[in-house]
Amino acid sequence: MKSTTALGFVVFAAIPIGLLLWNIKETNTSYVKRSVHVDISKIEKEVEDFRLESAKLKDENNNLRHQLSIERDNAAGLIKETERLELRLANYRDSGGAQKDAREWTDEELKMRKEIQELTSTIRDLPLKRNLRYQLTDWDEMISTLSKIPGVVSEKDSKKQSRAYSAMGFVTPEVDVRARTLDLLQGQLGAAIYSGEDKILINKDASIKSSSDRTSLALEIARSLQDQHFELMASLNDWLYNDDAKLALWAVAAGDTNLFKIRFQLQSNVSASVTTQGPTKMSREQFERIPSFVREYYLFPFSLGDRFCQNLYDKDRWNSVNEGIARPPLSTAEILHPNLYLKDDREEPERFRWNVNALEISEESPIWNNVAGELGIALLLNQSDFLQRMTELGQPDILNMPDLVSKGIEHFSNRDGSKAAAGWDGDRYLVYPNGNGKDGTDHVYWRSQWISEKDAEEFFQAIVKSIEFRRKVKLSDDEGEYIFNDPQDRYISVKKLNDNQIRVLDVGNKEFAEKLLDKFEPPSS
Repeated sequence: MKSTTALGFVVFAAIPIGLLLWNIKETNTSYVKRSVHVDISKIEKEVEDFRLESAKLKDENNNLRHQLSIERDNAAGLIKETERLELRLANYRDSGGAQKDAREWTDEELKMRKEIQELTSTIRDLPLKRNLRYQLTDWDEMISTLSKIPGVVSEKDSKKQSRAYSAMGFVTPEVDVRARTLDLLQGQLGAAIYSGEDKILINKDASIKSSSDRTSLALEIARSLQDQHFELMASLNDWLYNDDAKLALWAVAAGDTNLFKIRFQLQSNVSASVTTQGPTKMSREQFERIPSFVREYYLFPFSLGDRFCQNLYDKDRWNSVNEGIARPPLSTAEILHPNLYLKDDREEPERFRWNVNALEISEESPIWNNVAGELGIALLLNQSDFLQRMTELGQPDILNMPDLVSKGIEHFSNRDGSKAAAGWDGDRYLVYPNGNGKDGTDHVYWRSQWISEKDAEEFFQAIVKSIEFRRKVKLSDDEGEYIFNDPQDRYISVKKLNDNQIRVLDVGNKEFAEKLLDKFEPPSS
């Protein structure tokens, strides 16, 4: 009984406890369900809010990027405009203001001009020391500038030069040497010319968009670098009585720019066949009307200068070329024979430095005092040989010998006159007036120095032959002196002096010849 009662009590008591536990479970389960439901909704709302905020930020970011792009474009435009204005301001300042009747530089031209200037300086490995002044002008002003460059005599001295060249036999009496020289140089004139003092003239009708005009401008910028770093123009003007040394310096300058031209054309994609001549380029017929001596003499720097500079460049690149301008060759002989310039014991040629203020004879001063040089002598002798052959062939009217220097050093050196001129070691000639100098009759006193006795002998024989042909006379041998003496015509003497010197007297009469000898070859000499 007691067991039954206890069991009933346990069962009775367990029922309410179980119901209680069931209710507690239901309550907890419902709470958890409500909690989960509440948390997911909140998260979903937060995610949606984040998505909306992200979209908003993305739109703002896109707007900022667009605004930044606009600002960047504006900044680039301002920089470009600033550069344009700076170029135009610099052009206006450096050119000294606008030129009368000259067109304005376009923005594209100013930009290209700056690029050409920078490329030229980079290739030539020389910075500009001073700003260059560029001036648009016409051909007349460019030609006027050309007529004033070193190497072209003034209009005032042009008649004296022509008389002297005629008396020496370089040209025939009727030739205006200055005029023909300018004809020749005008034919080589391109779109630009360096006039000195950091100024470059450019033809207003030219376009630096064209390959030829762009190259022409680059060459003149290179010339300005030569002048700024090595005082090229002043150095050329220093040789007042020595056209041979002046021509040698021009040859280095021209050779330098020829080497530069090749590199400029390669780096700016310009064809090497492009020429730099402008509208003044002459026809072949006009070219052939220029006397051969003038043609060969003044084209020499452009024909053989690059060969000399290439020899320098091969030694130490631009450094050697720079030294070639700073310490230039002293004669065309050194251009023709670069080894003379490059050897360690290089010597200066004989200058015959007679006092220019004490050259007067019978109250007459020389109208011309200069140096022929190896080139001038070679051209004179080769020209005589050619004219003599033409006369022998029955064609005396053919006065111009074929091209020599423009065909290269081998062609030039193989000529008999060139061989006789080799071994030159200095000379000087003086031309005194004889009346009006008609037909090349002015008085000539000419002394030359030769490296060896053999060199002197070769020139001696060649100059005698040349004078005999040109003067239409026969010189008589008088113990080492060849003489022609006609009281009504001319007195000529070619003589070997001491120390491998040759003296030429080609004067109007013996009386004046004796006065020349008293001054320059007194008995004690």
